[in-house]
Amino acid sequence: MFSPLFVILGLCVSFGSGSPLFERDSNGISATGDSQCTEYMCISAIVNGTGSVEYELTSTGAQALGWMAMGFGSTMANTPMVIMWPNSDGSITLSQRTSTGHSMPTVQSSPPRIAAASTTLSTTSGTKPKLVFTIPANTDTQQSIIWAFGTTAPSSSAQDATLQQHVGFGPLTLDLTKPLSSNSTSSSSSSSASSSSAIPLTSTQRIILAHGILCAVGFLFILPAGALLARYMRTFSNKWFMGHAVMQFILSGPVILVGVSLGFASSAQLGGQSDMHKRYGVILFLFYLLQCSLGAVIHWIKPKNAKRRPAQNYFHGVLGIAIIGLAFYQVWTGYHTEWPKMTGLGNVPNGVNVFWLVWVVLIPVLYFAGLALLPRQFGQERAYKKAEVIDSPAFQAFQMRAV
Repeated sequence: MFSPLFVILGLCVSFGSGSPLFERDSNGISATGDSQCTEYMCISAIVNGTGSVEYELTSTGAQALGWMAMGFGSTMANTPMVIMWPNSDGSITLSQRTSTGHSMPTVQSSPPRIAAASTTLSTTSGTKPKLVFTIPANTDTQQSIIWAFGTTAPSSSAQDATLQQHVGFGPLTLDLTKPLSSNSTSSSSSSSASSSSAIPLTSTQRIILAHGILCAVGFLFILPAGALLARYMRTFSNKWFMGHAVMQFILSGPVILVGVSLGFASSAQLGGQSDMHKRYGVILFLFYLLQCSLGAVIHWIKPKNAKRRPAQNYFHGVLGIAIIGLAFYQVWTGYHTEWPKMTGLGNVPNGVNVFWLVWVVLIPVLYFAGLALLPRQFGQERAYKKAEVIDSPAFQAFQMRAV
């Protein structure tokens, strides 16, 4: 779940895009189409007025090609897919499949549209193989698609051959109404993830980015600030609790709640597959709710005649440290693993990781430095307890009887 770390991600990460597709039309009809690239592959579409659309799946060369796939939809579940891979004998297999969720797609006996591999336009040699197919056009103009890239080639050329899990997948959007230039060839192999023009984020990618920003700001900036405020200010002012409560609940609560909700929304759009990041994210959110509830109980419901600090006070402090520690881990897995895996836009710049490393050192140093104020805090609490006893009616009555 999957912070300024993500702000940096959003501002700095370089998203590759394909170079424009070019007109391939012998009928004098103006061709349209679009091209988008991810870290692993580019997808190009050409609509040339013949009633069909030509799609080119081109490896960027970032990983060895096993198989490439695209699907006509925004999630993996129930989306018609076209999966292609080259075989050792030079042939190309095209397999049309579908899946009920995040499981290996199975062959679709009656796909809504029949795709045909174009062996003459495909290239299986070199560092950036290209696999091309055509499929009857539909009414889409803004086309939501998904993509996947695997590095292990199926052991058979059969359409129902077993596929090893992809190393990258995600959603994209193609604008099939874009006019194509007539001044060059249609090879999308020139499209690469290092192109200078940025790919606009899809709606799912924007949700993932917003999720990361909000959760990291809430968990790694507002919560630590509230904890440091309590650690330092409680020995200098008896008004510290109000500031602590405002930061830990009133400010961070809405930010965290919206961020977590966006995490669920993006997961649902990508098929709802569970992994450790998502499971730990749920645990972290539950810990946060428990911590807020425990803080309220400690402040408003105090044990009577307590001679020492209640155990729940210590548990509150330990749980707070655990929440911040788990939040650091969550942010790291968010930008390091979940972002490239879920968006296909590659790794974030190294500066993001440097920023995270600085922050993961700075916050604990500031907190544990504040522990030097514990003797002062305990001394103030003992003086308060003593004054409370002296001012109590029972103690006043005892003094009167002694006189």
